[in-house]
Amino acid sequence: MPKRPDAAALAPYFPVADAVAALFRPHVEVVVHDLVAMKIAHIANALSKRKVGDSSSDDRFPDHALAQPVIGPYRKANTDGRHMRCITVVIRDEKERPRGMLCINFDVTMLERVRDSLGTLAFLPASPEPENFFHDSWRQVLEQIVSGHEAELGMSARALDAAARRELIARLHAARILDIRNAAPVVAARLGISRALLYKHLKEIRSMQQDAGD
Repeated sequence: MPKRPDAAALAPYFPVADAVAALFRPHVEVVVHDLVAMKIAHIANALSKRKVGDSSSDDRFPDHALAQPVIGPYRKANTDGRHMRCITVVIRDEKERPRGMLCINFDVTMLERVRDSLGTLAFLPASPEPENFFHDSWRQVLEQIVSGHEAELGMSARALDAAARRELIARLHAARILDIRNAAPVVAARLGISRALLYKHLKEIRSMQQDAGD
């Protein structure tokens, strides 16, 4: 088993993370990931509420992506539903192997709301940037539907009451997102609910649609 590289090799990047986060506070979070330990080695202005020592498994990119020096910009949703515009620098060891990642996450939720308001008035086109840089198409559709619902109501999907949440799930059901294998846990996580509650709402929606068709 190869010897684990010294984790202190990532320490020079910590002040960089602190400086970037301080310059753009409170809108930017900067995370240094240890790809050997698969844990967060450092975090500045923790918008995502993560902390040093938390797992980095959900943030690791495929090997083909880690071959690039810089990944992105790309988009993702924060745990509370806020939209983030992100870029990642791959940190390499002396043998050019991926050793860590420095991820800059910019909360653009407020800016997008301003853009959408102006776009309504000026008929501006939507941003061509992909909704989710490293996910397949159904995840993009999921994010577009949820983001649109959030924009309409002016609140995060996690803050919706039962009626508004059921309406959103009905939209996802109509788009056949929930027919896709393994989509349910992803949808539940994006909405901030349990899978059991998701299935309960889905059962109610199907029952109402069946009653309406009778």
